[in-house]
Amino acid sequence: MSAAPTYSLRRRLVWLLTSAVAAIWLLSVVVVYQRAHHEADELLDSQLTQIADTLLAIVAGGEVDHFVKELHEHTQRYPVPIAFEVWHTKQGEARRLVTSPGHAEFAAGMTTGFTEHLYQNENWRFYTVQDNDAEYRVIVAQAHAARERLAREIGLSLLIPGMLALPMMALAVWWVVGRTLRPVDAVAHQVGSLNAQALAPLDASTPLPEEIAPLRAALNALIQRVNEAFDNERRFTADAAHELRTPLAALKIQAQVAQRAQESESQQRALAQVIAGVDRMTHLVEQLLTLARVDPSSHAIPLPLDPAETIAMVCAELLPKSQHQGQTLIVDAASKCHATVSPAWLQIAIRNLLDNAIRYAGEGARIEVRLIQKGPGCSISVADNGPGVEPEKRAHLTSRFVRGELETESEGCGLGLSIVSRIAQLSHARLELGEGLPRKGGGHGLAATLHFSEALDSR
Repeated sequence: MSAAPTYSLRRRLVWLLTSAVAAIWLLSVVVVYQRAHHEADELLDSQLTQIADTLLAIVAGGEVDHFVKELHEHTQRYPVPIAFEVWHTKQGEARRLVTSPGHAEFAAGMTTGFTEHLYQNENWRFYTVQDNDAEYRVIVAQAHAARERLAREIGLSLLIPGMLALPMMALAVWWVVGRTLRPVDAVAHQVGSLNAQALAPLDASTPLPEEIAPLRAALNALIQRVNEAFDNERRFTADAAHELRTPLAALKIQAQVAQRAQESESQQRALAQVIAGVDRMTHLVEQLLTLARVDPSSHAIPLPLDPAETIAMVCAELLPKSQHQGQTLIVDAASKCHATVSPAWLQIAIRNLLDNAIRYAGEGARIEVRLIQKGPGCSISVADNGPGVEPEKRAHLTSRFVRGELETESEGCGLGLSIVSRIAQLSHARLELGEGLPRKGGGHGLAATLHFSEALDSR
């Protein structure tokens, strides 16, 4: 399976930011150009109005000849980008008095105010004004190309500096993005330098941006979970190696005894020991696998359930084993209460508590399994009138491979209460070991009680 292609976050950010800035800047240039064109139109319209009013005042004052002479001398030195005509109406007859140098005559009959017409194969803007007596009429005009040229010059004056500044802006963005992403590089370097055999959390003392700090926290949480998984795996391997070594050696010895035995009775006795050893190893392996299953520290929150049905099912399952040893099993699970625990874990916990009581209480013992409601929570108690355990030793019974029986020959492996303790820890419950049922000869047996707090959905 080929790896997914990678890309540079820095290059992508620089490209996106620079493109966004360039697009916004170009849009601004277009808007400014349009506004400049509009402002140029207003400015040049005002200029046409002032020129027309000035010309009208000159010709109305009778200084036409002097004005024409001055105009010819001026246009020879400085070309005027505006065309104009002056008309005089006398006794109903209109006559053209003056036409600007270098321009053809305008079309007759233009209305007063601003109008637009084709003139010399171009689009021109005209402004016509006359005096109060309608004796003199002045027409001034300007090509639209001049207005476009002015607006274009304004737009270029904005565009060129921006084009020169854009590469500098890209370099600045590249530098800023690179400097901003340094914490990511630092976290990547820390992760790359981790030792796979001894994972250590990332250094949390270095300040990080708010956007990157959750990544480091998530990595540290992952490292912690991986370490816990490794510890569980190493502990399971060590436990299995420790506990399987002796039974395997005993099986081998019994098998060798059966192989060398010449009498049928001795051979059968040795084979019976082999079968019993296999049964003990089967139970040990099942307990080890169960303990490994409940060791992970990440679990979904279960829904509250009524333990009564699970208690009845487990007790029915182990009743034949209890009857085989002549024990009396009493079940009282009529209480209606709820516990927040996984159904599978609850079944494992009850089975281990009851199995422990059956194994260690002895033949003819009395075992009581009760479901007790305590306020919003509930408790599951498994008590017997067996030999019991001294109070100072009860605290150690939840450790792995610690057995509290008096007999040296026992099928137990010392994992049952360790499994129940682990389930209680993961379920936010509490395992309590105390005095059990009273014995006829004095003293008390052992009672193991699981206390579950109030169900989560009722809080």
